[in-house]
Amino acid sequence: MYNNATNAGLFLINSLFELYILVLVIRLLLAYASANYFNPITQVIIKLTAPLVNPLRRVLPNFFRIELSTLLLIFLFEIIKIALISLLSVGELNVFFIVMLATTATIKFILQILFYAILLQAILSWFPTGYSPASQVLDQITSPVLRPMRRIIPPIQGIDISPIPALILLQVLIILFP
Repeated sequence: MYNNATNAGLFLINSLFELYILVLVIRLLLAYASANYFNPITQVIIKLTAPLVNPLRRVLPNFFRIELSTLLLIFLFEIIKIALISLLSVGELNVFFIVMLATTATIKFILQILFYAILLQAILSWFPTGYSPASQVLDQITSPVLRPMRRIIPPIQGIDISPIPALILLQVLIILFP
Protein backbone atom coordinates (compact mmCIF):
# COMPACT_ATOMS: atom_id res chain seq x y z
CA MET A 1 0.00 0.00 0.00
CA TYR A 2 1.29 3.40 -0.93
CA ASN A 3 1.57 6.22 1.54
CA ASN A 4 1.19 9.89 0.68
CA ALA A 5 4.94 10.44 0.35
CA THR A 6 5.25 7.60 -2.16
CA ASN A 7 2.30 8.94 -4.16
CA ALA A 8 3.83 12.42 -4.16
CA GLY A 9 7.19 11.01 -5.26
CA LEU A 10 5.59 9.01 -8.07
CA PHE A 11 3.68 12.10 -9.20
CA LEU A 12 6.79 14.31 -9.18
CA ILE A 13 8.95 11.77 -11.01
CA ASN A 14 6.31 11.14 -13.65
CA SER A 15 5.48 14.84 -14.14
CA LEU A 16 9.04 16.14 -14.38
CA PHE A 17 10.20 13.39 -16.70
CA GLU A 18 7.11 13.66 -18.92
CA LEU A 19 7.57 17.44 -19.27
CA TYR A 20 11.17 17.14 -20.41
CA ILE A 21 10.38 14.16 -22.65
CA LEU A 22 7.62 16.30 -24.21
CA VAL A 23 10.16 19.01 -25.02
CA LEU A 24 12.53 16.40 -26.48
CA VAL A 25 9.76 14.87 -28.62
CA ILE A 26 8.83 18.31 -29.94
CA ARG A 27 12.50 18.87 -30.81
CA LEU A 28 12.60 15.50 -32.58
CA LEU A 29 9.50 16.33 -34.60
CA LEU A 30 10.74 19.83 -35.43
CA ALA A 31 14.06 18.42 -36.64
CA TYR A 32 12.27 15.81 -38.73
CA ALA A 33 10.07 18.48 -40.29
CA SER A 34 13.08 20.77 -40.92
CA ALA A 35 11.26 23.48 -38.99
CA ASN A 36 12.06 27.17 -39.16
CA TYR A 37 15.02 27.62 -36.82
CA PHE A 38 14.21 31.29 -36.29
CA ASN A 39 10.71 30.66 -34.90
CA PRO A 40 10.66 31.78 -31.23
CA ILE A 41 9.08 28.50 -30.07
CA THR A 42 11.71 26.49 -31.93
CA GLN A 43 14.41 28.63 -30.30
CA VAL A 44 13.03 27.90 -26.82
CA ILE A 45 12.86 24.16 -27.52
CA ILE A 46 16.44 24.14 -28.82
CA LYS A 47 17.75 26.12 -25.84
CA LEU A 48 16.02 23.81 -23.36
CA THR A 49 17.41 20.66 -24.97
CA ALA A 50 20.82 21.80 -26.25
CA PRO A 51 22.84 21.02 -23.08
CA LEU A 52 21.98 17.32 -23.37
CA VAL A 53 21.47 16.90 -27.11
CA ASN A 54 24.50 18.77 -28.47
CA PRO A 55 27.17 16.54 -26.89
CA LEU A 56 25.37 13.46 -28.21
CA ARG A 57 25.02 15.01 -31.69
CA ARG A 58 28.81 14.97 -31.96
CA VAL A 59 28.76 11.18 -31.54
CA LEU A 60 25.45 10.20 -33.15
CA PRO A 61 24.81 11.55 -36.64
CA ASN A 62 21.33 12.18 -37.96
CA PHE A 63 19.75 9.34 -39.89
CA PHE A 64 18.01 10.95 -42.85
CA ARG A 65 15.98 13.62 -40.99
CA ILE A 66 15.76 11.75 -37.68
CA GLU A 67 17.87 13.23 -34.90
CA LEU A 68 19.21 10.03 -33.33
CA SER A 69 20.73 11.88 -30.38
CA THR A 70 17.34 13.27 -29.37
CA LEU A 71 15.64 9.92 -29.91
CA LEU A 72 18.25 8.22 -27.71
CA LEU A 73 17.72 10.83 -24.98
CA ILE A 74 13.96 10.30 -25.09
CA PHE A 75 14.51 6.56 -24.74
CA LEU A 76 17.02 7.00 -21.87
CA PHE A 77 14.72 9.38 -20.00
CA GLU A 78 11.89 6.85 -20.39
CA ILE A 79 14.14 4.11 -18.99
CA ILE A 80 15.18 6.26 -16.01
CA LYS A 81 11.57 7.32 -15.35
CA ILE A 82 10.25 3.75 -15.47
CA ALA A 83 13.14 2.47 -13.32
CA LEU A 84 12.53 5.13 -10.64
CA ILE A 85 8.79 4.49 -10.65
CA SER A 86 9.42 0.75 -10.47
CA LEU A 87 11.79 1.18 -7.52
CA LEU A 88 9.33 3.39 -5.65
CA SER A 89 6.25 1.29 -6.32
CA VAL A 90 7.51 -2.32 -6.51
CA GLY A 91 10.93 -2.05 -4.94
CA GLU A 92 12.76 -4.03 -7.61
CA LEU A 93 13.99 -3.67 -11.16
CA ASN A 94 13.42 -5.97 -14.13
CA VAL A 95 15.77 -4.66 -16.82
CA PHE A 96 14.10 -6.48 -19.73
CA PHE A 97 10.67 -5.24 -18.66
CA ILE A 98 11.94 -1.68 -18.25
CA VAL A 99 13.59 -1.63 -21.71
CA MET A 100 10.48 -3.07 -23.38
CA LEU A 101 8.20 -0.64 -21.55
CA ALA A 102 10.49 2.29 -22.42
CA THR A 103 10.48 1.31 -26.09
CA THR A 104 6.70 1.19 -26.32
CA ALA A 105 6.34 4.33 -24.18
CA THR A 106 8.69 6.24 -26.50
CA ILE A 107 6.79 5.23 -29.63
CA LYS A 108 3.42 5.84 -28.00
CA PHE A 109 4.46 9.28 -26.71
CA ILE A 110 5.62 10.39 -30.17
CA LEU A 111 2.35 9.17 -31.71
CA GLN A 112 0.31 10.95 -29.02
CA ILE A 113 2.12 14.24 -29.58
CA LEU A 114 1.43 13.96 -33.32
CA PHE A 115 -2.22 13.13 -32.59
CA TYR A 116 -2.74 16.14 -30.34
CA ALA A 117 -0.79 18.45 -32.66
CA ILE A 118 -3.06 17.49 -35.58
CA LEU A 119 -6.16 17.83 -33.40
CA LEU A 120 -5.09 21.24 -32.11
CA GLN A 121 -4.22 22.42 -35.62
CA ALA A 122 -7.62 21.25 -36.92
CA ILE A 123 -9.43 23.10 -34.13
CA LEU A 124 -7.38 26.26 -34.65
CA SER A 125 -8.18 26.18 -38.38
CA TRP A 126 -11.82 26.94 -37.56
CA PHE A 127 -10.86 30.39 -36.25
CA PRO A 128 -9.46 33.07 -38.53
CA THR A 129 -6.08 34.12 -37.22
CA GLY A 130 -3.05 35.85 -38.61
CA TYR A 131 0.49 34.61 -38.36
CA SER A 132 1.48 33.11 -35.04
CA PRO A 133 4.62 31.20 -34.11
CA ALA A 134 2.52 28.44 -32.51
CA SER A 135 0.45 27.83 -35.64
CA GLN A 136 3.61 27.75 -37.74
CA VAL A 137 5.18 25.14 -35.42
CA LEU A 138 1.99 23.06 -35.47
CA ASP A 139 1.92 23.21 -39.25
CA GLN A 140 5.56 22.16 -39.50
CA ILE A 141 5.14 19.27 -37.04
CA THR A 142 1.99 17.91 -38.67
CA SER A 143 2.85 18.41 -42.34
CA PRO A 144 4.89 15.17 -42.67
CA VAL A 145 1.79 13.24 -41.60
CA LEU A 146 -0.87 15.34 -43.34
CA ARG A 147 0.93 15.89 -46.65
CA PRO A 148 0.49 12.25 -47.84
CA MET A 149 -3.13 12.31 -46.64
CA ARG A 150 -3.81 15.49 -48.61
CA ARG A 151 -2.52 13.85 -51.77
CA ILE A 152 -4.99 10.99 -51.33
CA ILE A 153 -7.95 12.99 -49.97
CA PRO A 154 -8.46 16.35 -51.67
CA PRO A 155 -10.41 19.15 -49.94
CA ILE A 156 -14.17 18.83 -50.21
CA GLN A 157 -15.87 22.16 -50.99
CA GLY A 158 -12.75 23.91 -49.68
CA ILE A 159 -12.74 21.98 -46.39
CA ASP A 160 -9.62 19.95 -45.63
CA ILE A 161 -10.73 16.62 -44.12
CA SER A 162 -7.27 15.01 -44.25
CA PRO A 163 -6.83 15.36 -40.46
CA ILE A 164 -9.72 12.93 -39.87
CA PRO A 165 -8.10 9.82 -41.38
CA ALA A 166 -4.74 10.88 -39.95
CA LEU A 167 -6.24 11.09 -36.46
CA ILE A 168 -7.95 7.71 -36.91
CA LEU A 169 -4.73 6.08 -38.11
CA LEU A 170 -2.70 7.59 -35.27
CA GLN A 171 -5.29 6.49 -32.71
CA VAL A 172 -5.18 2.92 -34.07
CA LEU A 173 -1.37 2.94 -33.76
CA ILE A 174 -1.61 4.32 -30.21
CA ILE A 175 -4.01 1.53 -29.26
CA LEU A 176 -1.68 -1.08 -30.72
CA PHE A 177 1.11 -0.04 -28.33
CA PRO A 178 0.07 -1.08 -24.81
